[in-house]
Amino acid sequence: MFESAVSRRPLDGEQIDRRLARIRELLARWDALRPGDGQVWRRAFIPLDETEVTAFETRNGLRLPENYRRYLLEFGDPGFGLMRYAAQPFGEKDDPGYPKPFPLHESWAGRPDEITEWEEEQGTDFFDEGPGEFYAQFDDPAQAFYDLPVGADPDDGTLILGATRSHMLARLVLNGPWAGTVWLDSFGYDGQLKEPADDRYDDLYDDFVLREFADTSNWRALAGLPWFPVPVDGVGDPAPADFLDLTVDWLRHEVRQAEAERACDWLDASAVGEAGQRLRSPQDYGGLNGHRYGTFRPYLSGLIREELLRADPDPAACERIVEFATAAGAARCLPTALVLAGRWQELLDAEESLPEAERSPVHLVLAAGMLGANPPAAAIAAAWPGRDRLSVDRWVVLHALTRIGPDQRRTVLERLPELRPLLDIAVLPATMEALDGLLTGDLAAVHRDAVTVALVRALHTTAAADEASAELVDRLCALAVAVDRVGEVFGLLAAPAGDRWADWHAAQRDGRRFLDTRHNA
Repeated sequence: MFESAVSRRPLDGEQIDRRLARIRELLARWDALRPGDGQVWRRAFIPLDETEVTAFETRNGLRLPENYRRYLLEFGDPGFGLMRYAAQPFGEKDDPGYPKPFPLHESWAGRPDEITEWEEEQGTDFFDEGPGEFYAQFDDPAQAFYDLPVGADPDDGTLILGATRSHMLARLVLNGPWAGTVWLDSFGYDGQLKEPADDRYDDLYDDFVLREFADTSNWRALAGLPWFPVPVDGVGDPAPADFLDLTVDWLRHEVRQAEAERACDWLDASAVGEAGQRLRSPQDYGGLNGHRYGTFRPYLSGLIREELLRADPDPAACERIVEFATAAGAARCLPTALVLAGRWQELLDAEESLPEAERSPVHLVLAAGMLGANPPAAAIAAAWPGRDRLSVDRWVVLHALTRIGPDQRRTVLERLPELRPLLDIAVLPATMEALDGLLTGDLAAVHRDAVTVALVRALHTTAAADEASAELVDRLCALAVAVDRVGEVFGLLAAPAGDRWADWHAAQRDGRRFLDTRHNA
């Protein structure tokens, strides 16, 4: 550690204002790029109430860093967005160490002379071969920290946000010069034990720290292609390891990937094929070896989701999904795309071309039923109880079953009878009685995708009617909350509700209140 504290000071009010404004801009840009996405940001960015934040501060005898505090009040708990892994919900844990002074002033990995001596004895590099062995020589690993004030703990004055993708703990510093910054803690695991999560490299998009929080290298192999977007601007006065700067950088990555996904809408098959090859072999194009590789699945999932939310099928969109999945080599998305497009013979051929262990019995039976043929014997054998028959995207299958004729549906259900109760839910009418039946039952035991199909069908039916009662809208909103689909269906939900809600946050709160009232009745 430094002998004296560093000169760094927490962000002032004007700096915080600009960063929060930048986050708002990036979220709006992301929203415009990913309509109907409904993924983590729609569920996570729900502001906390001032009383909840104040109660946490009172219980723990502290004032949260202003940058983090204002973020909580405007955007909500960051763990479910930024962390993506092992997030610790805000307020879930109190700790007597929170108000204590944070004792570190720089990255810490151990006393330099001790590390050098250990490397000479072991004949290996400290960071490459694992600090765990080095720290095992101490009876108490905390003894590895030196020059700390008497009674101080290196974790004092920090709040855990969650764990990063490399299993480091992300700690928010609550006081002192480093207040409002995030430190990575791999004590007893690997790398430096304690270090600020700052931008140590010039290319922030490929920054080591940012990769800890999100898959920032997902589409890095495409960066050399002419259609791939340039990096998104950040802030002009970056503050190392600051919580808001880290959040801005994470959102910059998400926006850039969303821009790339939208650019895919206009790519022809040859361009898609080239991009798919880069993603399948990222190390050949400047990417990393190992598990950090890119995929078109998020983009294709978005296209599929948009199709599932339509009132009527769009044949051109379905064909585009099939074309893209084929050209990109996205084998896992292709069967779902073929179901949407109703290309049953191709679906049957695609499934039969897979190794037997990877075939989907549901797809095989569905395709054979639509073709008026008997499914392969392997599909029937694989569909006996005890096997996961519904390993495919259930939403797509149930959606398809609601759109086929009764004779074909009967043929499929005879061979897959476990789909019948799910389909009974999916085709429920858009009436208050039917919705009450779902809402008063055990929603935890009802399949989410079956309820989602029923919800989307009910929303389209309601939108087509001249008007909808407030009572019916209440139930539709509550059902959307119950299956965690408010973000995805908000556009459909707002149509019969008029100007009732300013945004999806308001709908989420209304639906939650309705559910709580029903459960407490």
